[in-house]
Amino acid sequence: MAGRSTLIAATLALMISAAVPVAVSAKTDSLPVGRCVNMGNHFEAPSEGEWGGKKIEAADMDRIAKAGFQTIRLPVRWSTRASATAPYTIEPAFMKRVKTVVADARKAGLNVILDSHHFEEIHKDPSAENIARLAGMWKQIAAEFAKEPEANLWFEIENEPHEKFNDSNLLKVLSPALAEIRKSNPTRPVIIGGEFWSGINSLKSLKLPDDPNIVPTFHYYDPFDFTHQGATWVDNPPKMGRAYGSAADQKLLQDDVQKIRDYRQRTGKTPFMGEFGANNPIPLNDRVKYQKSVRQAFDAVGIGMCAWGYTNTFPLWDQQTSKWVPGMLDAMGLKEQEPKTGVGAGTGSKQATPELQMLDDATPGTLINDPTRLDWAIFGTGQTSKVVKSPDIPGGGAALQITIPRAGATLYENGTNAPIDSVIKAGTDITALFWARATKSAASDGKGRIGVRSQHNVAPYAGFGDTTLLIGYEWKQYEVTARADRDISMGQAVMGFQLSGAKQTIEIGQTIIVSGAKSILSQQTSIASAIDLHPKLVGKGEVITDYSKQDWPIFGAGETHKTVPAKEVPGGQAVQFSIAAAGANPYDIGLSIPITKRIEEGKILILAVLARTVSAETPDGKGKIGVRVQDNAPPYPGFAENTISIGPNWGLYQLRTQARMTIEAGKGAVGVHIAGAKQVIEIGQVYLLDTSTVSVSDAAPAN
Repeated sequence: MAGRSTLIAATLALMISAAVPVAVSAKTDSLPVGRCVNMGNHFEAPSEGEWGGKKIEAADMDRIAKAGFQTIRLPVRWSTRASATAPYTIEPAFMKRVKTVVADARKAGLNVILDSHHFEEIHKDPSAENIARLAGMWKQIAAEFAKEPEANLWFEIENEPHEKFNDSNLLKVLSPALAEIRKSNPTRPVIIGGEFWSGINSLKSLKLPDDPNIVPTFHYYDPFDFTHQGATWVDNPPKMGRAYGSAADQKLLQDDVQKIRDYRQRTGKTPFMGEFGANNPIPLNDRVKYQKSVRQAFDAVGIGMCAWGYTNTFPLWDQQTSKWVPGMLDAMGLKEQEPKTGVGAGTGSKQATPELQMLDDATPGTLINDPTRLDWAIFGTGQTSKVVKSPDIPGGGAALQITIPRAGATLYENGTNAPIDSVIKAGTDITALFWARATKSAASDGKGRIGVRSQHNVAPYAGFGDTTLLIGYEWKQYEVTARADRDISMGQAVMGFQLSGAKQTIEIGQTIIVSGAKSILSQQTSIASAIDLHPKLVGKGEVITDYSKQDWPIFGAGETHKTVPAKEVPGGQAVQFSIAAAGANPYDIGLSIPITKRIEEGKILILAVLARTVSAETPDGKGKIGVRVQDNAPPYPGFAENTISIGPNWGLYQLRTQARMTIEAGKGAVGVHIAGAKQVIEIGQVYLLDTSTVSVSDAAPAN
């Protein structure tokens, strides 16, 4: 627990600056979709389970959450369960069934994307009658789900526009439905995809409504002649026998990833992948290879991805064996999780990131919120809000700014709610520590007003710990603690910030909420922390290179380098090396990372490099890095010489080795050789660890 104050500040600075907050009532950049799975062929089938599916059960949601998924996408064919004439009433029993499944997903801690799927009439005939029917159905859907947290449930107006529903009429078709949604859900994120089944190329021409909370999406089934082999629902389906992984396949994949970068650069918005996968008749090893290749490639641009689907046509879960399809969780970058005991314990809401786990380890009690998020629900009328960013904002450079146009009759008429990712148990201490300041206030004392309380986010909004704080014009940390006087179910607890105490503009920055501790501030210390140490290396030994520095000595000719931002790297930046041509030897160009302590012959060491490949002219498209531990004087004797293939996503490449010689302190170096190919690679940190400082029982494996 040493180093709390430094660790908390540094961790949050890294996390918030790396995160791209979703602005509420401002331009929506992206959604925290994360790893996602489609509940396909259930509610969009003629009847639930008819298309080879099954009835969705609460156990399915628990299983999906346990595997590490953060979101489900729930395709629903509302049009066959609604009357043909106004007001297009949706069958009450069917609405109730959908609400039950959404509730089960939320209880498991999953986000939900709720869409309209297979309204076939509007694709064939986007007439005024069908446009009105779509709007009428969404009026009912939006009202039914209006009380669900905006941070956890999102609407998608219509899946995969195609046929006569295209760019020429997209906004005309969707705008009436969006207008109905906005009547009951003024700021909830709403998802829109483009023409031609929302393929990735539709992003180039996709025009979105003038609404700050619209999120673009696309679907990815390329190359189609691979993914849809044996697809009985497709006219003239591709023939079986097409394998995946050729050089052309890899080039297509990288070109398509670049399209996301281009779209984000052009629009300032980040789309997410609403569907991807390959058909079940395709050999499993090829399906897994495709799934993993796509996931890894698009991970490089940091987007959420929804696999199709949970248990049929492109299945991840085998309902016959009651097991995950072999290799599929790994392909999604997941593995089945044990029950959580740390961050958000008991929520099942998401896998804790290493950074969140580090923060949880550094704070007293249990961390029960995600301090990197500012996509909080705003309540009340008349206020405006946006996310502001500046290096002067403490704790990570971002804050939620809310302007209240007039003082209210009560403090709680306007405000914002920070979601809590856990159950609340009566008798538990709940503490919130947050940065805040007032930039304007019409109060007689010139100070801002914030009311803070923990509460149930369901009417009548019962809560506890009501505290009113006076907020000055300088950034300051404020702490509020209260003992829970009631139980609050998972997904229904929030930390409420009530702001109608004055006509004012308030900014709220990093917010840490813990349970089971009376204070966070009182337990901080000033001891320096090892925040820059990669989480996978914590506890494995003593680091004997200075991993906090990136001004490495570089030798050889034919390279250029520059510092680039890298949110996956502790410290937030990396060095990008461009190698003009492969050298005669890999060591013609390289880095020399000084070793700070003596290495004794026979000691077990771990050599680790945090790196990724931007591009490489190699058969597999992966970059090549040579490594060795050596005496840094001619003739440079050494050991542990290896070549590492570096993928397109950030990875920590580790090698466990035994020292073959003794190297005195200050005399050794880790050599990193980068002339093995014409390539552009990025290196974040280089570590050498002496494992003799940890007992055998404490030592963690090098993985």
